[in-house]
Amino acid sequence: MKKTFTFILTTLALAGMTAQAEIPSLNYEINGSELIINYTGTLLQSSDAINWMEVQSATSPYKIALGNKKQFFCAKGESGGENITIPLSDTVNLDMIWINPGTFMMGSPEDELGRSSDETQHQVTLTKGYWLGKYEVTQSQYEAVMGSNPSGFKGADRPVEKVSWDNAMRFCAKLNAQEKAAGRLPEGYEYTLPTEAQWEYACRADTTTALNNGKNLTNYRECSEIDEVGWYEWNSDKQTHSVGLKKPNAWGLYDMHGNVFEWCLDWYGDYPSTAVANPTGPTSGSFRVRRGGCWCVEACDNRSASRFRYSPDIQTDYIGFRVALAPIDLNITIPLSGGVDLDMVWIKPGTFTMGSPESELGRSSDEVLHQVTLTQGYWLGKYEVTQAQYQAIMGTNPSYYKGTDRPVEQVSWNDAMDFCAKLTEIEKTAGRLPAGYEYTLPTEAQWEYACRAGTTTSLNSGMDLSNAEECPEMDEVGWYYYNSDSETHPVGQKQPNAWGVYDMHGNVYEWCLDWYGDYPTSSVIDPTGSDTGDLRVQRGGGRSLRASGCRSAWRSSSISTSRYRIGGFRVALAPVK
Repeated sequence: MKKTFTFILTTLALAGMTAQAEIPSLNYEINGSELIINYTGTLLQSSDAINWMEVQSATSPYKIALGNKKQFFCAKGESGGENITIPLSDTVNLDMIWINPGTFMMGSPEDELGRSSDETQHQVTLTKGYWLGKYEVTQSQYEAVMGSNPSGFKGADRPVEKVSWDNAMRFCAKLNAQEKAAGRLPEGYEYTLPTEAQWEYACRADTTTALNNGKNLTNYRECSEIDEVGWYEWNSDKQTHSVGLKKPNAWGLYDMHGNVFEWCLDWYGDYPSTAVANPTGPTSGSFRVRRGGCWCVEACDNRSASRFRYSPDIQTDYIGFRVALAPIDLNITIPLSGGVDLDMVWIKPGTFTMGSPESELGRSSDEVLHQVTLTQGYWLGKYEVTQAQYQAIMGTNPSYYKGTDRPVEQVSWNDAMDFCAKLTEIEKTAGRLPAGYEYTLPTEAQWEYACRAGTTTSLNSGMDLSNAEECPEMDEVGWYYYNSDSETHPVGQKQPNAWGVYDMHGNVYEWCLDWYGDYPTSSVIDPTGSDTGDLRVQRGGGRSLRASGCRSAWRSSSISTSRYRIGGFRVALAPVK
């Protein structure tokens, strides 16, 4: 059968803003049985050239095995992808630098001069691009939006200071209202403070050294390497300076080292020790994060990884801020009881291909490929429901492998639905239940769509299996027979998928809402499975399965009353059916 590949180039621009867009490109070559795509911008894939999905884990060159089905690819510019200038008044502008999504190592190595113990290195993936102020917010910019200037060191082009975290957020709220009224606010974005991860990612600009000019410190206190990039204790003359006088980093951002500390969005807390996606810090705390050093501290406190904290109401002449234009965070955290929370990740509507190609290693005959469109967004548990969460709602813990952060197991489909019903009632009473939504189990289509997160490979890491039994590709994403030591493990220890959802491969089976049945062979919209049946669907594989039983497309089923040591669930907050 003939293999067909179609490639389309598109660009997106933002109206009403001063911008320069980079045109995306795409070309390809065929090497044996492999298609190799080289591209710039964002890679999209489609089975019909009408409904497109972003290949979220792709990097150029992107390699895919040639198959017998039609595959369409296109490259598009980011929804942004360009620097912008925002007019604040007739004479004052705000320059914003576009920051592409990516992965980096946050924190500092143990041998970095001046390192603190709270800078634990860990991998962070930011899945969405954002804009960040080219400079720290100046006094003229602050006055143009807020109508006042609280700064001690006066100067229109100096960074505003004596601004609390609360006042920085008020600035962002006013700017949002102003830009929305002007019709310039990009859909799905808002002005806010950068998260700590967004701040450090942008500061580093692909560097791994103490400073973003590619240099390390030679002295804790006075250090010539800082002179070219920032104002600090030994060159500032004990005052702030006009922004933009020092060397920018590789992405065009100025004064990320020194001048004034910059408020971040996060509450201060310990870093995780494992890979995370789109972190936003603790859900509560007493202190907000400030980053970047300032005019009155030593060299070691101005490093890319340096962290500080302050009460959000503090106003001093060495703290200012830098504004971000970032994706609106639709993820939510539900307080259960006893300090136990339930993190939910927003899953936007979209179209994907469900099932597996006939060439996929370990494939079963019930995984017929078909196109699925989900017309409504929903929230899905960031993790499998833990024993602590189950106990908080149900008052019991039936699990065999005990551990508060381990997934609950030995729960039937009926038990899982009882959990969802109780949680729905609790949240409704608390006034936190979104109108038209309820807590439930995900449909099988919702589960696989969220698991894949834009991938079409066996695993949601963008990898295919190299072996159906023991497979090194499984180690980074899930617990299975060859690495689990025959027990469950605390959730969130493996790599998340591109949408920030953990443990979709392995650990425990996850109940789905559907009766088990044959897939359709044509396109469907919002499927809910068979109308009746004897068995309920389970997905994701578990600790005792080989690699092929933990694939994104793998399907299993059991009777609704089954309880066993490998069976758990993940909760959804989905539109009422």
